[in-house]
Amino acid sequence: MCLDIRDNLKAIIDDKGYIQAVIAKKANMNPSKLSSILSKNRKLEANELFNLCSALDLTPVELKEYNQAEKGA
Repeated sequence: MCLDIRDNLKAIIDDKGYIQAVIAKKANMNPSKLSSILSKNRKLEANELFNLCSALDLTPVELKEYNQAEKGA
């Protein structure tokens, strides 16, 4: 199965109880754009990835490995 980083983003936001609109604001992004990304209706651009990682206080590697770490625990 191919990794889609948007699945990890959605899982982190859901698991930690974050509000999408707050994360979008921290990432300098419109909430509807974040919603479209998380629902896979829009691709995630590199600059958006880095802004979202910063908003979530994660590195891109931590984001990539999020579900793998959860499954291995």
